[in-house]
Amino acid sequence: MTTFSGSTATAVVDACRRQIHLLVDGRYVTQAKEQCAAAGAPVNVCVLQQPSDKPDAIRKIVGAGDIVLDPRDITVAEHQQLNDTVTTRLRPLNHPFGTLRRKKDEAEIARIARSALIADAALREVCADGLAGKSEREVRNRLDAHMLSSGADRTSFDTIVAGGPNSAMPHHRPADRVIEASDVVIIDMGAEVDGYRSDMTRTYVPATASSEIRLFADVVREAQALGVASMGPSVDTYEVDAKVRAVFRAHGVEEHFLHGSGHGVGLVIHEEPLINRRQHAILESGEVVTMEPGLYRVGVGGVRIEDLVLITADGREVLTHSPKELSCPQ
Repeated sequence: MTTFSGSTATAVVDACRRQIHLLVDGRYVTQAKEQCAAAGAPVNVCVLQQPSDKPDAIRKIVGAGDIVLDPRDITVAEHQQLNDTVTTRLRPLNHPFGTLRRKKDEAEIARIARSALIADAALREVCADGLAGKSEREVRNRLDAHMLSSGADRTSFDTIVAGGPNSAMPHHRPADRVIEASDVVIIDMGAEVDGYRSDMTRTYVPATASSEIRLFADVVREAQALGVASMGPSVDTYEVDAKVRAVFRAHGVEEHFLHGSGHGVGLVIHEEPLINRRQHAILESGEVVTMEPGLYRVGVGGVRIEDLVLITADGREVLTHSPKELSCPQ
């Protein structure tokens, strides 16, 4: 609504007057004014001297009107403070901003594409030096440093580097374990540019990996390719996920698929629509989503491949370009 990217703020939207009041503390006044002005957003920046001033500032803005708030975005303590301060009704309502964020404009798509290219370059640079003999943390640190030095404002999320048996954990946190030459290695990474993020996963499977891991890699590659090919405008995300699962089922490995097939990406790393077996959503041109099937077995390891996909008017465009068969020098 405002394009403000600071870490702390509250927006109060006055629907009648078509005005947004952005409540920030003194650290963010200049940033808020500059970002909102650049976006052309109808924003009145309000300065809070201390956090406890917020309920009273909201009361003054709202007056006699109801306050509609999203129960997912407020703590019990904040709700109680508002209840104690305002005399109007508090109405819980899930906000529509997740749905509004689904479709990206050209400027948003350009930022996401730029962030994807930065991640591609970082992966290529780090893998060119090999992974074996380095710790997971060392590889993570090099990936992050390369993205930041190449123009990323920050990483999209905590970069995942998971080697050997650690790859069986989809969101493993890099540790001091040294990657061995025979290890499968999952790398899940992304860059953030001007608030917009990318998301990509590649898995390095050496020839000396176990036969089960090599089978996982072949099946995941098949499922991921079918999932990407199934995407397009007017396609139900539920059906995309079903096709991915059908590949795993045909190979007798569906029990090792532990998460959904993908999700939207934009201002946050997990946006609508979600691509899983619990939800139906119709893909539209301008949406950016992931396709990231994976197979995991405790004690053995895992394989995941993820691309960032732009839905176009007549199909799709893959924004991540790193090769699926990730090859690293020993």
